[in-house]
Amino acid sequence: MKKILILAAAFLAAAGCAPAVKQFTLIVDPPDAQIEVTGQGDQPDKPYRSPARISIPADQTVAAQSRIVISHKDYKSAVLQLKNMQGDSSIRIKLLKAVQYRLKYSLVGPVKSPDLIFRDNIVAVTIVPRDLNFDLKIENLARKPIAILWDTADYTDVRYQPHKIYPSTIKAEERGGRIPSQTIQAGGSLQVSVTPVDSISYAGEKGYVIKPLFDLDNDSALSLKGKTVSIFLPVGIDGAVIPNYIFKIKIEDVIKD
Repeated sequence: MKKILILAAAFLAAAGCAPAVKQFTLIVDPPDAQIEVTGQGDQPDKPYRSPARISIPADQTVAAQSRIVISHKDYKSAVLQLKNMQGDSSIRIKLLKAVQYRLKYSLVGPVKSPDLIFRDNIVAVTIVPRDLNFDLKIENLARKPIAILWDTADYTDVRYQPHKIYPSTIKAEERGGRIPSQTIQAGGSLQVSVTPVDSISYAGEKGYVIKPLFDLDNDSALSLKGKTVSIFLPVGIDGAVIPNYIFKIKIEDVIKD
């Protein structure tokens, strides 16, 4: 009996130490859109409806592989990375109409790259423009740690107006304050989404609403061809700041779906 009690106590202690499951609320416009969480290993894809209360896997590997796919027959699908979501938060996504334009990009500075990839002896940066933000993969090629100085990073739009950006590693409600730097160890990498601070707003019960980077559901999108935007990404190394990582992205073409 004493052995059983010890085992039971050990089991309860282990259960008590298990990390709490983090969840966030996803609200989608239109509300009848299909929401599906995919890529969670052996688990079957799980469907949701808005407003959806979605769990974030504690296993970072599973979270990195998981995607939230939002679809509707009359709208363009959206894909979110589950690992970029923050617990105890609420986010609202508005799908774009299916009849719309899409943009073709290229990197024109500091180097030219049709694949939007930059590499020097310190960092490799891959940029993927999305409807609401930019996905970045930042690799540390140096032999020592580097820091991404988010508080001074910014995005310049097609009208040459600068906007502070915030990474998906912080909660939306914290975007207005000082944004802490993020260290990448030698040989390491960081995958993150960056969003202009002023493109997201709080809409009460609707949660946070993110405004698309461009209006692509009408013919005014045609005027975007040839325009450029840029992302300024200051990097710190050995106590010094490298201020010239300004990634200039050109809209090469506007294509009607």
